[in-house]
Amino acid sequence: MTATAEIDIGTSVEPLLPSTALDTVGTDLERNSSLPYQFIDYRVSSLADSTGNMPPIVRQIVEGLTTLRALPGNSAKATRSLPTVLLYDDAGLDYFDRITYLPEYYLTACEIEILQTHIEAIVAEIPDGSDVIELGCGSLRKTELLLDALDKRRTAITYYAIDVMPQPLHESMAKLAAQFANVSLCALCGTYDEVLPRLTKSERPKTVLWLGSSIGNYHSPDAVEFLKKISQSVLAANDALIIGMDKQKQTSIIMDAYHDSQGVTAEFELNILTHINRLVGEYAAQQGDATLPASATGLFDTSAFRYVGVYDEQIGRHDAYLEARVDTEVSWPHSIVAEVKEICGSDSNVAVRRGERIYIESAYKYSDSAAEVLAQTIGLTFSAEWTESRDYYTLNLFRKPQAAMSLVSQTIPVSFDKWSIPAHRASTLLNTLSNSSAPEQFPTIPSVDEWTDLWAVWDTLTLHVLARKRLLVRPIDLRHPFIFYLGHIPAFADIHMAAAESAPLSEPAVFAQWFERGIDPNMEDPTICHNHSEVPD
Repeated sequence: MTATAEIDIGTSVEPLLPSTALDTVGTDLERNSSLPYQFIDYRVSSLADSTGNMPPIVRQIVEGLTTLRALPGNSAKATRSLPTVLLYDDAGLDYFDRITYLPEYYLTACEIEILQTHIEAIVAEIPDGSDVIELGCGSLRKTELLLDALDKRRTAITYYAIDVMPQPLHESMAKLAAQFANVSLCALCGTYDEVLPRLTKSERPKTVLWLGSSIGNYHSPDAVEFLKKISQSVLAANDALIIGMDKQKQTSIIMDAYHDSQGVTAEFELNILTHINRLVGEYAAQQGDATLPASATGLFDTSAFRYVGVYDEQIGRHDAYLEARVDTEVSWPHSIVAEVKEICGSDSNVAVRRGERIYIESAYKYSDSAAEVLAQTIGLTFSAEWTESRDYYTLNLFRKPQAAMSLVSQTIPVSFDKWSIPAHRASTLLNTLSNSSAPEQFPTIPSVDEWTDLWAVWDTLTLHVLARKRLLVRPIDLRHPFIFYLGHIPAFADIHMAAAESAPLSEPAVFAQWFERGIDPNMEDPTICHNHSEVPD
């Protein structure tokens, strides 16, 4: 996941080319016809608004440092935390780009191998006239392989690159524009929250790319919620989503990937403190505080911390922390002390003891079944999987069906790969039945949205799969399951609901007589049925 908050409104341009994936661009954008690509800046200011209120990202820093939280499924004690998004300022993006070239960091090499090996199959899934939208594009080193193939084999492709820092995004897009004459390019600068609401469903086919196993930076319930939003607001029927997922493997390989011998990962993680010092210092100065805290280094003494990573084999998750080398203190600038007290109830500086850890980010690793479980959970179809020679990593293709029946409401597990769906539902049911104080939370009662999804599937079957002339055949063929069940399912449900409520049957009541028994074939000779209800004319 890539995002940042060290931003304010800059110069940007309106779309120069027609685009059906974007809604109307704000009037604050300026045209710059000299660019060989479109650049649209959706960022909001990281500093205080016109009323002087503390910006959300600074509030998140205060809340994370003054609240102890435990990670999902983790028996370790709760810790303070910092917003993961703050890893990615200009320096952070540069550090991360260096990480992707390290021999220990296998993820990028694996993804490049997949794209090189399976490029024909991947391009075959992206039709002419498509919008290709990449979440967190980074340096575009991997995406360049896909765009090169699309440039040679497809027509009318528009590529949208979403990322948070304008200068690296400009540099990457300028490089692409010089290479690909047949692919239209558009850079969308901002966080996911700022950019994704601007994307809309359209008649043009869409393929959304979420590479780099960025899904692993999300805890499972958050990943499901994020992907459901994309599915509901961006994807139309048959649109595609390609997600990179890092697989579970030997612990030493994973630990080496996040603890490289050159120490670049440590520099990347520690850079978040420098970013926060600068961000909070700018806000404090805006509030009229020219003096930072007593510590000359800012909010944090960056030399007082070191990077520590832990891998939980049972969950399949690597967690990154900053650990205090010595007793230290987080000192609030004088100009924001009152706001800090309003947020957490105290204006005292935060004491961090030697050995105490501050949580930064997670990276989940997935089993072979994770993609299928994810598809079922978010209501997409799992269509294809591509892997590389070591089977460390996969690219997974999902498509949005015409209609989907999602699983009945249930708690999302900590890790997809530890989820046995039947066992999980049984466990949830037993836990709820034992909690007599909360009968309204019974997990197998579908929500309104789930009923809507079910009815959409039924409409697809009856209005699109079955020929209309077959719906009007008389008499109804007892051996035609679709036609018969058009009547049997609602009539049978009505019979049982009427019995449960001691209420009369719905009209026309004769439907109960016609459809009460289903098909009920003779197992010795499936071409005939047992005694059956009267066949309607």
